[in-house]
Amino acid sequence: MPKPGYAIGMADIHARITQLQTLIARQQAEADHLETEITTLERELDEFAALYDRTVGAARAKLDAARAAIDELEHRRYLERYAPVTTDADELRRPLGFVPVAEQYRRMWLDPEPIEPPPASADKPRESPLPGDPETRLKRLYRALARRYHPDLAATPAEREYRTRLMVMINEAYEGHDLDALQLLAEQPGGVNPDMPVAALRLRKLQQTSDELARRLDNLKAEQQRLIHSDLMRLKTEARLARHKGRDLLRDLADELEREYAQAMMILQRLRREK
Repeated sequence: MPKPGYAIGMADIHARITQLQTLIARQQAEADHLETEITTLERELDEFAALYDRTVGAARAKLDAARAAIDELEHRRYLERYAPVTTDADELRRPLGFVPVAEQYRRMWLDPEPIEPPPASADKPRESPLPGDPETRLKRLYRALARRYHPDLAATPAEREYRTRLMVMINEAYEGHDLDALQLLAEQPGGVNPDMPVAALRLRKLQQTSDELARRLDNLKAEQQRLIHSDLMRLKTEARLARHKGRDLLRDLADELEREYAQAMMILQRLRREK
């Protein structure tokens, strides 16, 4: 007959197990919801980024290249007027593979090289879980534990007593088809304390699971906030609000960049004509 204090202790353990199981279910549901929301946000941002690249990206790249070419020519004009003539030593000080910005502009926009599409990478096959129904896993765990803790493997009487008490726990879990209990007993790397009931092991395992889920939730919430408050999301929101007012924000941005590009090209042509 168990002592009263032991019974009270076991009642507390089982109550805590129930509380943790409820908490873990709630944490898992929240984590699943956040993962779904993050996946949706990432997909929406990827789609908007692709739309931005198609509508605005090319115009911005052309403008940046034109401005860089202008800066290069203006810098060259300055050196020709106020700096000494470049010597061979100056050339040697330039980094290997140096290409002037004007030449970069010519290669990119005036005489571009064909871009080969990257080869499609095959998705890595996902590893499938090991086959086995609960009954099969129950038998495998039981046999593994019996081989590990069987009393016939004891070297001393004290070790035999220890192994016998453990086998009582293992047999009870097996006869009760308690797969979780056998799994918990198998996961103890330093051996099992026979004075610690399986319920206490389960409680410790549940607490570890809850702590891991709490850390996972913190990471998911941080990622969700990063996506929500990103610059790309802000621009996406502005584009949606403009669309409700009958405007195409990205098209307007592209048109403005094209106008700036035309002005930059006029400046670039003037600089090229100057001696």
